[in-house]
Amino acid sequence: MGRSKRLIVLGSSFTAVGLAVAGTAPVAGTAPLERVQGQQTVGGVVLLVGWALLALGIHRFGRESV
Repeated sequence: MGRSKRLIVLGSSFTAVGLAVAGTAPVAGTAPLERVQGQQTVGGVVLLVGWALLALGIHRFGRESV
């Protein structure tokens, strides 16, 4: 598998994990606010890393010679 394809797979994995972490954060008011904000922040950062990896992988995939 080429490097660009690995970046795309890795980016999609990070994106899915980031969405899962942020999406399973407790509802505000049911847990301490620091925990809710912390989990959402971590999930958001992982999501952004996933998007960056996806963008880099897609960019490299588009520039590969056939």
